Amino acid sequence: MSFTLISVFSALMEPGLAWPVSIPSPPSPVFLSLGSLTVRWYAVWILTGMVVAIIWSAKRWESRGGNQDLLWDVGVYVCVFGILGARAMAVASYPHQYFGPGIPWWQPFAIWQGGLAIYGGLIAGLLTMIVMLRRRHLPVGVFIDAVAPTVLVAQSLGRLGNYFNQEVYGSATTLPWGLRIADANLPSGVASGTLFHPTFLYEILWNLIGVGVILGYEHYRKQAGKLYAWELAALYFLFYSAGRFALEFVRIDFQYTVLGIRWFQIVAGAGVLFGLILLNVARRWHQPSQLPRLAPHEAETKSETKVSEITKPENR
Repeated sequence: MSFTLISVFSALMEPGLAWPVSIPSPPSPVFLSLGSLTVRWYAVWILTGMVVAIIWSAKRWESRGGNQDLLWDVGVYVCVFGILGARAMAVASYPHQYFGPGIPWWQPFAIWQGGLAIYGGLIAGLLTMIVMLRRRHLPVGVFIDAVAPTVLVAQSLGRLGNYFNQEVYGSATTLPWGLRIADANLPSGVASGTLFHPTFLYEILWNLIGVGVILGYEHYRKQAGKLYAWELAALYFLFYSAGRFALEFVRIDFQYTVLGIRWFQIVAGAGVLFGLILLNVARRWHQPSQLPRLAPHEAETKSETKVSEITKPENR
């Protein structure tokens, strides 16, 4: 790992030129190789993002009166089904990459090679979350608001995996932060040494700004006594989707189009609309942003009940 990072940063410097000159192509997509076992950077960053998001979400959920054990229980299922949903949407969006002559039958399942559609993960993860929380009679809005900013952090870390896979980049550019792509991975007909917009990096920066926006909004509304459930979730969909919609103008990867509009740009536009509607509805609902406060003896009993429910085999 240290060798890879040193190689990346040293490649940013070239004698006689001002820094930065470009973002270098990654040395290797492989993080670790032990015999037949190969661990790719893509998987490392995806898993790192999930762990960071769950840890932070657990603390935010607890601050709202929830039980951290329950968040870990729900969070693991959300991550698993989220990955499956993200892969399913990627396969459905790019079927020519997964089915056809010369393509192995197991290609749709080769997640370690890359190919996850974030919106598919969001939809599957959200549905999983709703089902599990409804079974436990817990408010979905409070839970998803606790998770909202942490998802952007997970997405930011996951996008680093796209860098190591040399994917999710944009059109050619002469900007000093242009991305170098190894000749073997260059699009057909593009000259060696061409630099590209690092759209994965743009999305990382946009997502991190989004974290600040959500936390700032949360603080302001809470101070004013006007923070309601679902508001942060709405802000997440609105902010992320707006950025994704804009970035689709720069990306050059193949996508199906409808009336000349890229597929994921349509999905992002729907995400913006959904966020606006949800924000308006949340402000009208006035659902509390915290779990009900209980007396000390009631809280202890409730906590014990939740833990026992979580550990029951039939509830897992």
